[in-house]
Amino acid sequence: MRISTQFQNRFKELMQDGEYPTKTLAAEGLGITYVTFSKAYNYGIVPKTAILIKISDHFHILVEYLLGTSNDDGFACSSDATFQERLEQLRCEKHIRTVYELAERLHIHRNNIAQWVKKGYLPELENLEIVADFFNVSLDYLLGRTDYRK
Repeated sequence: MRISTQFQNRFKELMQDGEYPTKTLAAEGLGITYVTFSKAYNYGIVPKTAILIKISDHFHILVEYLLGTSNDDGFACSSDATFQERLEQLRCEKHIRTVYELAERLHIHRNNIAQWVKKGYLPELENLEIVADFFNVSLDYLLGRTDYRK
């Protein structure tokens, strides 16, 4: 479980626009459970990657902005590339032949990467950050949310 006051403050700031009169309605409007909403809002517990994407999509912001690691709140939607497509593209650009070679280079267990590629899972935030750093791209580019690499 990752706790971030930067994320918590940014999330609270985004929620203060008054769009939703109650936290229950806010959670429904974001398409997340009340428990997840409450943990994020009250304690700064960073949710899973898929939930971060839902929240970011709702507010039309970068995931990095939501996490508080960027002050760039501009967002340009992408051509709907998936995480798996971006990972494959970046892997080929670096001439990494297999997911097993990628696993060795990233120091992430090969089963994790195989699940991302074969089953369409999204990595946990910590692994996502490792992959983005390795390929020198933003989280949002890696997730296929934008076509801008940085």
